[in-house]
Amino acid sequence: MFTPPIQRMINFAYIKNRTLFFVFNHPVGKQEFDNSIQSIKSALKFLMPQECKECDENLFDDIKAFVTHTPKKQEEEFKEIMQVYKERSSGNFEINVHDEKLDSLIRSIQEIIKSRK
Repeated sequence: MFTPPIQRMINFAYIKNRTLFFVFNHPVGKQEFDNSIQSIKSALKFLMPQECKECDENLFDDIKAFVTHTPKKQEEEFKEIMQVYKERSSGNFEINVHDEKLDSLIRSIQEIIKSRK
């Protein structure tokens, strides 16, 4: 029912006291939701999900939305995305730098690479 960007901004939804609540993680998602709330209400009157038909026909009377400022836990997503690569450099390269600070920094990086091989 929502566009993919709006779907990503919905944290979750729940029903409480005959009101369907949508919880957003960004104010723009709530604003877009508020702009289309009447069309959502009318669509739900005509196309009630199958799970809701088996329950009480009037499962909820109102639809509301709010923004939560609690950050989402995304550690699991990062673990899937993060890849570890094997060091491809052997650390055998020339250092032709005249600046002493930069030279010592490059040499320390070179030693780290050599120690990991």
